[in-house]
Amino acid sequence: MKLPTQLFSASLCLPDNAMTYRISKVIHQHAPDTAVLESEDYYFDPIGYANSGGCELTDKDETNGHWEATWEDGNIELTPRNAIVAIQWRGVALTLVVAQKHDGCKAWYVVGPTIVACEQFFAAVCRWNSEGDNAIMIYDEGHFERDEDLREEIRSRSLDDMVLSPKIRKQLSSDVISFFSEKTWYAEQGLSWKRGVILHGPPGNGKTQTIRALINESKASTIYVRSFWSYRMPPEASIKRIYQRARDIAPCVVVMEDIDSLVTPNMRSYFLNELDGMRNLNGVMTIVTTNHLEKLDVAIRNRPSRFDVKIEFEDPDAEMRAVYLGAPLGLTKLRSEFATEVVTRTNGLSFAGLQEIVRSSVSKHKRVLDLEQAISECLDEIVGPKSPSKHKSKKKSSK
Repeated sequence: MKLPTQLFSASLCLPDNAMTYRISKVIHQHAPDTAVLESEDYYFDPIGYANSGGCELTDKDETNGHWEATWEDGNIELTPRNAIVAIQWRGVALTLVVAQKHDGCKAWYVVGPTIVACEQFFAAVCRWNSEGDNAIMIYDEGHFERDEDLREEIRSRSLDDMVLSPKIRKQLSSDVISFFSEKTWYAEQGLSWKRGVILHGPPGNGKTQTIRALINESKASTIYVRSFWSYRMPPEASIKRIYQRARDIAPCVVVMEDIDSLVTPNMRSYFLNELDGMRNLNGVMTIVTTNHLEKLDVAIRNRPSRFDVKIEFEDPDAEMRAVYLGAPLGLTKLRSEFATEVVTRTNGLSFAGLQEIVRSSVSKHKRVLDLEQAISECLDEIVGPKSPSKHKSKKKSSK
């Protein structure tokens, strides 16, 4: 379908309502024999649907269109801001027109041979985006977006591959992983089937990686919350929208990393009311992280039935450091005295700090043939020079 080249340039300067009206009118004028369905519904994500294989993009009007490029996890992601796209869906040729409004929301126009075809496509996209199906959804700036790349990355995660203390591993097994298989038990006890979990401790000790492994083992759908902020709605509306989606796709995990900066004082009350179950949260687990548990509001960290599971991720002890450094640094193949020295000198480092020791040592070993020397030099650079041995000298007695 050919639309006039001045469609966007003549429309985007208008107020939002006038802009969307003009675009709709122009489409009808230039394609009078077609049906047009207009929507601003946040469930409607046809580009994500196409990327997942739901439909095929057959043509993009890049001459008159406006596509925005972003860099996501090592890949270029192209998002239409003001564009015209032709698609094939179940043997039907459709045209999508999208316009970015001044409030940040997008107005979509589905143009097809019949209104039934447009409605069916619209319903298929919204159904795909609203059903859980073990999906990973990112919530940011008022919108949900499926992240298939993150889903694939998470599928490779396992708690069995992580170095965890026996205490943490037991807590994760009994208090977190088992949750989604205990629906009947909760019902028999007359309890609401929901849970709140706080992972806390110094940065770099595996909280994020643990969450990803838990998501993979739970087989539940997941909502990752990046921000409650949006152009078009207050944070309270975002909180309501997130938990409504969680209810729709339950069993579901809602993840909020660095909750102390994510939940600000002006929205805390609404957030807590949502957790308290003004509306049923059956099948919803909320997992949050913080580097400073003591700084969290007491209503978050201590109120029963909100976050009843708290798991501390401390800096690894000597045994865990030995296991973590063992294979990548080949400590078992080196002198036992040197291996002990490495474990001792890395006391107080987080797992992220240990990873830097490994990375630097492996890199330096390419230039320094002796592995012990390479590791020693990296330790000197990262944790500081080794303290000199203190030998007590015997004073000679004067005769």
